[in-house]
Amino acid sequence: MVRTPKKKVKKTKVSKAGAHSSHKGPKKRDRKATETALMKAGIQVFAKKGYDAATTKDIAKTAGANEALIMRYFGGKKGLLEAILTRTDDLGDSATGKKEIDDKQLHLDEALVESITERCSDFKHYSDFMKVAVSRIILDPDVSRIIQTKIYTKALPEMIHELEKFKKGGEIDPKADLKSVAFGISSLTFALGFMAQVVYKIPESEIKATIKEMVRILQKGLKPDSK
Repeated sequence: MVRTPKKKVKKTKVSKAGAHSSHKGPKKRDRKATETALMKAGIQVFAKKGYDAATTKDIAKTAGANEALIMRYFGGKKGLLEAILTRTDDLGDSATGKKEIDDKQLHLDEALVESITERCSDFKHYSDFMKVAVSRIILDPDVSRIIQTKIYTKALPEMIHELEKFKKGGEIDPKADLKSVAFGISSLTFALGFMAQVVYKIPESEIKATIKEMVRILQKGLKPDSK
């Protein structure tokens, strides 16, 4: 019996790149970008529907993200609201951007007018959402504590740091209690930016005039005693 020789079958080489390309896993998620998108979507949905009526499904759909990520990243709807209130720097789309007291080539009165005006602009920019946020702060002790912590651990220390520069520059009395000054400025900003502007609908021209007058009085009180 004559054996028929077996035909040699050529083995097709698979390149390493090709081998890996067929087993690629899912595209790696950009967590920070997704968190930012969810926070921005949360602002829109909370402002439109109110906190109670807003659903995580609505928010995820607006953000173009998976609803489960709200629980994973923020612990749920409440955690998302808290993140929006405490991580405003991550949003990067405030009405004016910069909010700290800028001392570059500015005197104290100019810097204060600029700082307060910018914060008031942000209250106006997020006016509908702020109505929701303030109501939650009043009704929910947990949210209230979080905002209180943010004010005392971040906002006030940052403002005090900026005011220190003007004290060293001789525009603020060395004996001035800067913590009290910073708290007073923060309270004034909320009163003008939210209560007067958003709630009472005071005209913008009156808000600006009030800011200038209050800063004039504040600067006069902070001025070092003349010897």
